[in-house]
Amino acid sequence: MINVTYVEDTLIAYKVTGDKNVPKGEITFKADLSPNSNVDLEPIELTSAAKEQWGMKHLVRFPGKGQVAAEGFVNAQWMEGQMIMVGDYFSFAWVPIGHQIFFGRPSADLTLKMLRASDTVSVTGDVAKMREYAMRCLEETNLLEEECRLDFSTGGCFE
Repeated sequence: MINVTYVEDTLIAYKVTGDKNVPKGEITFKADLSPNSNVDLEPIELTSAAKEQWGMKHLVRFPGKGQVAAEGFVNAQWMEGQMIMVGDYFSFAWVPIGHQIFFGRPSADLTLKMLRASDTVSVTGDVAKMREYAMRCLEETNLLEEECRLDFSTGGCFE
């Protein structure tokens, strides 16, 4: 699970749950969403079946850097990557190692389940308060989306 933030035209993905290589709280990847940042990255042309499924002909890509490390966050380093927009989802590909992960917005219940499984919160924590907080975050995100429909072909709205 990641937490996505923006600093100017840069999307930054922080790990919320972490893993044995890159722990929670660390940046897992960054993507440059500035206008013309993807000039050298041709959109990915979809097959006719994929066009039908996703309702678009091309997938827009943005350059980025992904963090990798050996177990225990040893020898951490950045490598070339790409963030790929896929409808309401996006993915990040660590290009040199051919690794790609897809992301979507999880439900509040799935968020709590993942947080519990990752030992991010204490088992004795107040689950009702955590659920309430997760729901407020989801509601706020939905309100922001209603106010500003994202159109990545024109740069979108990242306020």
